[in-house]
Order: sequence, then structure tokens, then C-alpha cells
Amino acid sequence: MFKLPDYNDRAKAAAEARLAKLNKFKAAPPPSEDAMAARARAAEKRAEREEERKLERAEKARQAEENRIAREAAAVVAAEHARLDAISRDAALKAARDARYAARKQRVR
Repeated sequence: MFKLPDYNDRAKAAAEARLAKLNKFKAAPPPSEDAMAARARAAEKRAEREEERKLERAEKARQAEENRIAREAAAVVAAEHARLDAISRDAALKAARDARYAARKQRVR
């Protein structure tokens, strides 16, 4: 008759699996000096690449900030030009209106 494993059976199987894993780890030979040196070199290269990426990200962020400031300055300059154009256009319209009024006054006399 088939019996489902109860808690004790599952706990025993898990303990045996952990013990087997530990024994496998203990039986493995220690890493060689060459392997350790290769790992250290790889870690140094990874650290250098990460530092380079970090510097590149900082440079990109700085450039993006400079571009944002330049765009804002250009927007301010464009707004000022638009304001001055509106003022000069209004002045030209007023001068034309005044000229028409003066011409009409000359005709009326």
C-alpha cells in the first residue's frame, strides 16, 4: 500500500540531501593558485569596466545637463526676440495708424 511521506520523512530526506551536498563540497579539491589568480584578474577587469561605465554615465549626465541648460537659454532668447518683435510690430502699426490719422486731418482742413 502506498503511503504519502509525512513531515518526518520529508525532513529526513532534506537533511540527507544537505549532507550529501556538504560532502560533495568537502570532497572537491581546493582551487589552484592559477585559478585563484585568474579569478582575481577577472574581478579586477570587471571592476575597471564598471568604473569606466560609471565615468561614461557621469559624462553623459553632465552633457545632458549642459544640453538642457542650453535649450532653456535658447528658449529664453527666443521668447525675448518674440517679445521685441511684438513690440516693434505694435510700434509699426501705431505709426501707420498715426500717419493715416494725420493724412485724414490734412484732407479735412
